[in-house]
Amino acid sequence: MNYNFDKLKELNPDSIKKADPKDYILLLAHSLRLGALYKAKFFVWMANNNYELLEQDTEALEYLLKETIAIHKKASNEIAETNIDYLDNIFYLTLKNSGKFSEADCISLSLVLLSYISYKSELIENEEYLEIRDWLVPYKIMVSQSKLKAEELYNQYKTTICERPEDVKLLSKLGKGISMPYPDDNLILEAFKEITYDAESWEKE
Repeated sequence: MNYNFDKLKELNPDSIKKADPKDYILLLAHSLRLGALYKAKFFVWMANNNYELLEQDTEALEYLLKETIAIHKKASNEIAETNIDYLDNIFYLTLKNSGKFSEADCISLSLVLLSYISYKSELIENEEYLEIRDWLVPYKIMVSQSKLKAEELYNQYKTTICERPEDVKLLSKLGKGISMPYPDDNLILEAFKEITYDAESWEKE
């Protein structure tokens, strides 16, 4: 999952304000992911500055870009050194290959899946999982989807992952990962159920 780094460095508050709103949401999704996985303080800052970011306050945008670029570089270096990446990258490819989700949704829902598996693996608390999941809502990114059933996503996942690595990174706490054995298929399917729902059943309720 790679946001174009050169494009990221070219951004400034004025160009963001003139851009398509979908591009801004994509930037926010990317920034949220970086904060959740690599720098908790930045993730908390985004949560505490929801209003300023939604209103595209110039000072907030300047800080957002500065931190996003710095953390993006740190993350790229870390991946190159360890050769072990976060599990959400595989989920991202799965959602992307389904052709049913926007780029921002692919990034954000993949983060939700990673956080859920980290919670079920007893690495983070339920409250931490809910923080990560629910903080995506103000950025107009849904935390559940009816576009595909969980089983369909699981089948897409099985097609997407050609060779499953032995180890993968999960969240050990907000802003920090830990290398763990790859989770089993039952947990993967359970995670997909966490981000999907049956639209007809939902309407009946």
